[in-house]
Formats: sequence, C-alpha cells, structure tokens
Amino acid sequence: MMLDTEVLQFDDDITGISCYGRFTLGTRLSETEGLINSLIEKGTRKLVLDLTNVDFVDSAGLGIIMHAFGELEQRGGRLRIAGPKEQVRRLFEITHTLAILPVDPDLESSVQKLQGDGDAATGQSA
Repeated sequence: MMLDTEVLQFDDDITGISCYGRFTLGTRLSETEGLINSLIEKGTRKLVLDLTNVDFVDSAGLGIIMHAFGELEQRGGRLRIAGPKEQVRRLFEITHTLAILPVDPDLESSVQKLQGDGDAATGQSA
C-alpha cells in the first residue's frame, strides 16, 4: 500500500500527521519528508507522528523520523510517535531508537502528553 498522510490540528500548538501504508523509500516518502520539514519551518514545535496505520518502516523512513526528531529538539520542540505496530516497534528496538524516541500506544496518549508539556522527559511510555 502506498504511503498516504493526513495533517491534523489538535490545539493551536499541537500538529499531527497520520500516516497510512508503508513508510518506505520512494516518492511518497519524499513528499512526507517535505511536509514534515515544511511544518517545522512554519513554526510547528509539537508534532505527533501517528503510525497506527503504518505496516512497515524501512531505513529511509526511520531516517526521516530521526531527522524530524532532531530538528524539533534543536528548535526547542517535541516529537512523539503514536501507535506503532509490532514490526515498527521491533525496528525501533533493533536500531536502539526506542530509547530515544518518545513512543505512545495511541494518538490520544501522544496528544495528552504534549498538552501536559511541563515534563521535559523524552522517554517512551508504552
């Protein structure tokens, strides 16, 4: 299944990107990377990447996730990952990025944690 995305606005300062399909190398992934970069450039500082409907992430997809995480951190922002399936969680574990990326079981949990904003901790919660 080809990668599709949908931008969601939760609060004035919390943006979400719901992804559907395969987060893999190709034109659609490049477009998604451009979308993420554009949101960050326009001032998004709290971003949820909803992977609930993503079946597979490859190394290119992981690179984009980590780049977005780093960009937001440098700008004083935060990125949370919502609802990764088992294959995606396994990728995060194998690559030791699960210790870095804040991962939540679902979209609602990620949004709530960004709303809480007071805790600067970036560890995973699920």
